Amino acid sequence: MKNKVIFLFIFSILLLNSLNAQITVALHTASGVQFFSDDNPLQSAYSAAVDNDTIYLPGGNFSIPPKFEKKLRIIGAGHYPSATGATWKTILSGDINLWSGADSLYLEGIQGNNLKFTTNQSINHVVIQRCKLNNININGDRSNPSENCIFRENIILELNIGNLLNSSFFNNIIQSRVDAARSLTFLNNTFLYSYRYGSVFIYADNCMIKNNVFLQTEGNHGIADGTGQSTYSHNIVCFAFDPNNTSSFGANPLLDSNYTMTRADVLVNQTGSTFDYSHDYHLQTGAQANLGSDGTVVGIYGGYYPWKDESIPSNPHISSKNISNTTSTTGTIHIDVNVQAQDK
Repeated sequence: MKNKVIFLFIFSILLLNSLNAQITVALHTASGVQFFSDDNPLQSAYSAAVDNDTIYLPGGNFSIPPKFEKKLRIIGAGHYPSATGATWKTILSGDINLWSGADSLYLEGIQGNNLKFTTNQSINHVVIQRCKLNNININGDRSNPSENCIFRENIILELNIGNLLNSSFFNNIIQSRVDAARSLTFLNNTFLYSYRYGSVFIYADNCMIKNNVFLQTEGNHGIADGTGQSTYSHNIVCFAFDPNNTSSFGANPLLDSNYTMTRADVLVNQTGSTFDYSHDYHLQTGAQANLGSDGTVVGIYGGYYPWKDESIPSNPHISSKNISNTTSTTGTIHIDVNVQAQDK
């Protein structure tokens, strides 16, 4: 029943977007559905929304509110080029600024610039899923930290998390170094960073870092710098190291069953240190034998939240459409839409 209701929203948006030049946004509230198709439909939907409402965004480029201060669910059409031919990508222009009041914000299926938690504001229980973000910036001195946030199945180009505690990163592709990680969990991520100028984690203290793939090949820097102590378990690492030599994992790390592999033998099709939609981040057959602590494969296709190919959002997905621009002689319009239900 839920998917049927969501499909009606998405189909209505698709039809309205096809028949009108302006993009239409749907706001789902406890009392019904409102549609917005003015010059700034996301801002209009946000202004009308109250806590616990859901905003559905079609493909397109959206100007966004200067502040997000409400507990909302915001779901786009996705960002993978191969999966958004019928809808276009959902792109949020400008910085996504979270302020006090944005606790429990849920964001899925969008491409964005910078996701910023206001410095030293405690913004908790945020969930970011299947998004592509240039930067996640959670700055502060931990005097008023953000906690219990979840980031899963995202593409994250830069990550600065000095004011984040007791939160988790599951099954993400992370391009850059990770700065100021403390009391965090990193499970089944793939870290693309590989340069001789520094470690993957600039600082990691009291973190659980398990079942990840590290493409870092510079053994003189390795995985972590700094004086913090963290646990590293069942990770694939691509530089030569002695498991009994802890210097490549920061100060006094706790090491358990990590694997060493030649980088060329790890992923099916991946080169360089930047994310590319054309790459294939599955493990090669030999690498699949290196299981994580939970018995599933290491990397983004294992663990609690296995990577969903093309990062298709959890709402019904429009894979193709053909809507006539004109009516027939009898006044009808031809509509051919292929919609695929999603089970996760």
